[in-house]
Amino acid sequence: MPTLTEARLTLLRRRIAESGGALSGPADETRPDTRTETPALFGQFGIAERRMWKIYELDPESVSHNIGLVLEFGGSRTVESVVAAAELLVERFEVLRSVVEVDDADVPHRVQVQREGQWDTEHSVWSWGFEDVADESADTDPAEIDPAEIDTVATRMTRTPFDLFSEVPLRLRVSGRDGEVTMILVVHHLAVDDTSWPLLLGTLVSGEWAGDADADSRPATPDAAAATEAAESAVRHALSTWAAEDVRHPLSGELPAESAAESWLSPMDDRAGLKVAAPVADESLTAFDRVAQTVGATPNALLIGVCSLAAYALTGASDHVLVVPADNRRRSQSPHHIGYCGNIIPMRFRVDPTATVEQTLRTAAAVIYRAMEHSGTDFGPILTALRQQGGRFPIMEIMASVRPAPLRGIPQPDHAPVTCRSVFNGIANYPLSIAFEADDHSTHVEVDHQPGIVPDHIAVRSTGVLTALVDLIPAALDGTVAELLANLERRVPA
Repeated sequence: MPTLTEARLTLLRRRIAESGGALSGPADETRPDTRTETPALFGQFGIAERRMWKIYELDPESVSHNIGLVLEFGGSRTVESVVAAAELLVERFEVLRSVVEVDDADVPHRVQVQREGQWDTEHSVWSWGFEDVADESADTDPAEIDPAEIDTVATRMTRTPFDLFSEVPLRLRVSGRDGEVTMILVVHHLAVDDTSWPLLLGTLVSGEWAGDADADSRPATPDAAAATEAAESAVRHALSTWAAEDVRHPLSGELPAESAAESWLSPMDDRAGLKVAAPVADESLTAFDRVAQTVGATPNALLIGVCSLAAYALTGASDHVLVVPADNRRRSQSPHHIGYCGNIIPMRFRVDPTATVEQTLRTAAAVIYRAMEHSGTDFGPILTALRQQGGRFPIMEIMASVRPAPLRGIPQPDHAPVTCRSVFNGIANYPLSIAFEADDHSTHVEVDHQPGIVPDHIAVRSTGVLTALVDLIPAALDGTVAELLANLERRVPA
């Protein structure tokens, strides 16, 4: 966790005061309850949305939760057909055409508003949800803008804050010519999570309302008694593992130095970040899938285990906490009614360098599955319980995730292919974030880091260490972790 300097403490105290909270006392991150019920009417926030909203209220100028994508529509798609799909999307996807109001009791809710798309004077660029933030002094024909210039516009749109009180949480910009249509899409995380893409992007790709096809595969909402019991169990698990007093910062190896009260402010500051990516070899992943069967874990769980080994290899911290995002959308919480439903699952790993690689991966899988038993309880109420008991904010320096690419699993017609690339918002939400992302054809690893917080030698080696571990582990199961890391050191020198 970044050092809580006096300047940062002053800034964060001001933010807390402006939001009506205080440095000490009851938690402000979320309301201290364990309600997970589905809002009865459109407009009421779900529990994860309330947590995200509190983060937004603390710093509405932040762009840390802006998600930017560039979609390229080829083949038979015309500019008009892409615009028509966009208009259908915003007509049906109620969350995306709403603003937020806060009542006298400080309870936020959504209100639907009417927004109309606008063509420029040349009828070559269509935009929706914002006043075009592109450089109006540019004299390039928008229909002929090259990819580098598109990325410049997309970056500008992504790095412009949302005023969610007056602005809808979606910006769309469509340009190009028939058969080569580009859409820039920027959305605030309050309105979406990874489970939103099949409906949102599926509608844009197909040109038809995709519908909530995944509803039946999601879990039902537990009753109040079950939710309370689950929350109490989650807190007990936290206190015995990732929220215990002896947890150290993995980057420095030190115990927390701030007071418990100050620790609750420390995570609330954005920092500029850098992102790097590297492909993962297909043949390595094929062999890795066989390893997953050997150790009795899913491939995704095993990749989180790789992240734990990477954290040990990069930092030397054999005992560390990784923060893992998880889906917590319920059956009745359709993405077009309820936006962000994500959860945060901290996991504490202990790596024994003398253990075999196979046993280490089995142990890691057990940690993952034990932690995921509590994924149905939102992170916010757990934090509230920890704070009310006088505990400190947990160690959250490294995030690890395995996620699908936005277009993964979305059917595409052969005559109208669509590609998608992400736009970096310039912010690293954690000192170090590791993500394995897979589309329908390949997998790559992405690493974000905060310069000045993460040592340069760790940042430089990160992608190499992760991809090398995927390469090396299938043939190293019978050897020790120490031997694996020695081989890794030869492959990716410090």
